Amino acid sequence: MLPPQLVQISSRLGLLGIPRGARRKRLSFLVETPDPWLRRGVLSHALTEIVAPGPGAGLLCSAALRFCARTSLPVALVDGSDSFDPKSGLACPTPSLLWVRCRLPRGILRAADLLLRDGSFPLVWIDLSRLSPSDLRRIPPTAWHRFGRLVEKKGTAALLITPVPWIPAARERYRIESSLSLACLEEPREALWQRLRLVPLRLAGSGNPESPARLTAAAG
Repeated sequence: MLPPQLVQISSRLGLLGIPRGARRKRLSFLVETPDPWLRRGVLSHALTEIVAPGPGAGLLCSAALRFCARTSLPVALVDGSDSFDPKSGLACPTPSLLWVRCRLPRGILRAADLLLRDGSFPLVWIDLSRLSPSDLRRIPPTAWHRFGRLVEKKGTAALLITPVPWIPAARERYRIESSLSLACLEEPREALWQRLRLVPLRLAGSGNPESPARLTAAAG
């Protein structure tokens, strides 16, 4: 049985009026970055895992939410440890953001299953970056394979942020590399985005990040 907050979300998903037509192959929300793998974007119809052992997860999230605010792209954020800070993570109002706050692995699974099964959101962001290894082990691998089948059917771009490589069903996997320190907190967020780098660990299709057949960059 779903908890009350997810029942409320479920009752409203069909009222969002979000079109379910064909979606672009990739969502690229950092088109101005020098890193070609970040410009490449997130693959739709698939699970993409980004391993973020440091502060890069928060920076990437803020970049994605800024893009969604500027383009009115609906996005669902499954906050796996109830750690998202709207004041620092949102540079501008984002009315198309659905923020689901979770504290336990079973809540993450229920929220993700509900959102991916509904298919209303072009981008579903599942933040597991602050979960402990024991919490991650409490999520059965079969759940990720089920989610992979759901996004393939619905056309959703599902982005999972993890502290270590973990998602067996991820069609693409990257690791964030960034040279950030406490002194960097005083710098503008746009400058910090320029320092983010992705290292590909698993790729779908062409290994060339600038391949025109694969890249569909969204205007910011």
